[in-house]
Amino acid sequence: MHLTILASDLDGTLAEDGHVSPATWDALRAAKAAHIILILVTGRTLASFTPEGPFAELFDAIIAEDGAVIYFPRQDVVLLPFGRLPATLLERIESLHLPLEHGMALIATHVPHDEPILTALRACGGGATVEYNRGAVMVLPLGATKGSGLAYALRELGLSDRNMVACGDAENDRSLLALAELAVAVDNATPALKDQADLVLPEPAAAGMRGLIRDMIAGRIAPRKVRPEQQLSLGWRPDQTPFLIDAWQLIDSVWGIAGDSSSGKSWLGGLIAEEIMLQGYQTVIIDPEGDYRSLAALPHTMLVGGRDTQLQRVGDVITLCEYARCNLIIDLSWMPVAMRNVFTERLLRALLDLRARCGRPHWILIDEVQQSYADWTAPFTGTVLDLMSGGGVAVVSYRPGQVAPAIIEAVQVWALTRTKNSEDLTRFDALLSANPCWAEIRSHLPTLARGHARLITPLDKSDSCQINDIVFRTGTRRVPHIRHLHKYVAVPLPSDKWFVFRDPSGTTCGTAANLSEFRTAISRVSLSSLAYHLDRGDFALWLTDILHDTELSRQIMKIAHRRPTGDALRAELHETVAARYDDLSAML
Repeated sequence: MHLTILASDLDGTLAEDGHVSPATWDALRAAKAAHIILILVTGRTLASFTPEGPFAELFDAIIAEDGAVIYFPRQDVVLLPFGRLPATLLERIESLHLPLEHGMALIATHVPHDEPILTALRACGGGATVEYNRGAVMVLPLGATKGSGLAYALRELGLSDRNMVACGDAENDRSLLALAELAVAVDNATPALKDQADLVLPEPAAAGMRGLIRDMIAGRIAPRKVRPEQQLSLGWRPDQTPFLIDAWQLIDSVWGIAGDSSSGKSWLGGLIAEEIMLQGYQTVIIDPEGDYRSLAALPHTMLVGGRDTQLQRVGDVITLCEYARCNLIIDLSWMPVAMRNVFTERLLRALLDLRARCGRPHWILIDEVQQSYADWTAPFTGTVLDLMSGGGVAVVSYRPGQVAPAIIEAVQVWALTRTKNSEDLTRFDALLSANPCWAEIRSHLPTLARGHARLITPLDKSDSCQINDIVFRTGTRRVPHIRHLHKYVAVPLPSDKWFVFRDPSGTTCGTAANLSEFRTAISRVSLSSLAYHLDRGDFALWLTDILHDTELSRQIMKIAHRRPTGDALRAELHETVAARYDDLSAML
C-alpha cells in the first residue's frame, strides 16, 4: 500500500478534551514502529509542545498555529514560511482590547470577536487571512493554512502528498484534507468536512483514529469514495462507454502488459504511464529500446540516457528522482545488452531503497523485462520481487514465456494484447487457468485487433465471467514530430528519393515512392530482398533520412535486433509499417 504518511489534526481528532489517551499513544507508537511517518497539524501554538515531549518524539513534523509555524523535532528547527502578521494590523487589533491568544505567527480569539477584527483588517487593506474552527477565530499571515503549511513540510522532508492520509474534524481542516491522497473525517466532524472526505470513520475522534492506524499498519483501507480525478481514462469498452480504472489499482498492485510485437503493448504501457504522470504520481520508466522517449514532453518529466545524453551512474538517476522529484524516462537503448542488464539490476536496488525512505517513485515500469530477467539466466530476481511486493510496478514483455517464472507469478493484473506464440500461451494457461474468463479470452488472443487489450486477474476464481475488454486510446498520444510526415504517406517522392528493393545479387526487384507503396512492396518482394535490406539497415536509413520518420525507423531496427526469418520476417515488417501508415492516414 502506498499510503505511508499520516497527517492528523489534534483536538477533536487525536485528542479528546484536550488530552491524548494512553491507548492512542500506544497506537501512534505502533504506527511509528511500522515505519508510518507521522505529522501533526494543529491550530495550537507551538508553545503548547515541548522539545522533550511525546509529540516531538513520535512526529516527524509539527505544523502549529494552523500552518503558520513548522517545527522539525529531529533537527530542532522552527520555520515561519509565511512570515508574521503586519505590525500595523497587530497594533490595530491589540488596541481593540479583545481577549487574544498570541502565537509566534498568529493571534486567536473566539466569535463574536471576529467582527471587530474583520473591520480592522478591512481598514488596513488586508494583509492577513482569517480561519475558523468551531467558534475559534485565527488571524494568520497571508498564505498560511493547514494545507499550505503541510505542503511546505512535506517538501522539506522529501515526501509526497500522494502517500498521505490526512484526518480532521472541523472547518480549518478543509485545506488539510484537500491536499491528501486520502481525505479522512472522524465521525464527530462537521457535516461539511464529512462531505469533503473520501472516507468517514465509523467512530468519533481518537477511537476512530485508532482504528484507522490499525488498518494502515495492516496495509488495508476501508472502501472510500473515489474522486473523478483519481480515475485513469484508458479508452473505451466495446459498448463505447469510457473504460476508467482507479489509479490506486495501479499504484497498489503489480501489472503485466504482454503481447506480440507490434500488437500495441508498448503504446498501452505509455498510455498508462502518461495518465499516472498527469495525476502527480512520480514515475520511472526503464526503457531498454527507446520506446517511451516521447513521454519526456510531459510536464515535470525528464529523459536521461540515450546516445545524446549517455548515463553512466545509477547515483545520477537516484539524485534526480529524490531531489528533482520529476518523472524519469531512462533510455538504455545505447547500452550493450549485458551492460544494460547490470545497470537495471543496480538501479532497481537503489529505487527500492529510495522507496523505503521516501515512498517514491510511486510507479515503476520495466519494459522488455525478458531481457533483464530471462527464464534461462538464473537472474537476480530478489530485487525486482521486493519492489513488486510493495505494488506500483508494471512489467512489459513481447515474450512473457521467456521471463523468469517468479516475476510472471508476482503479477496481479494482466493486460494482454494480441498473442500468437504457443510458448507464451502455454505459460498463460498454467498461470490463468483458475480464472473463469481465461478460456474465452485465450480463444480470441491470437486474433485480437491492434489497439485492443483484455484485462485478467490470475487469482479470480469466481463462478461468473466478466471480460474487461479495452479499446485503448491512441489519438492523444501522438509523438510531437509526426505532423510533417503526412506528405510522405501517399504523395510520391522525387524519383531520386525512392526506396529501391534489390536482392542479395544487386538485382532490382521493386521500388517505393512513399510510405503507402513501401507497405505494399513488403508484401510482394522476395524474402531474400527483405532480409538483405533489414540486415544492412537500409530500411531504417531510408525512413530516417528521407521520410524523417524516426519512430518507424526505430521500430524497424527493433525487428532487425530480433532477427526473425521466413514468413515471420515479412509479417512483422508488414504489420509494423501498416500500423504506422494507418496511424498517419487517420490524421490526414
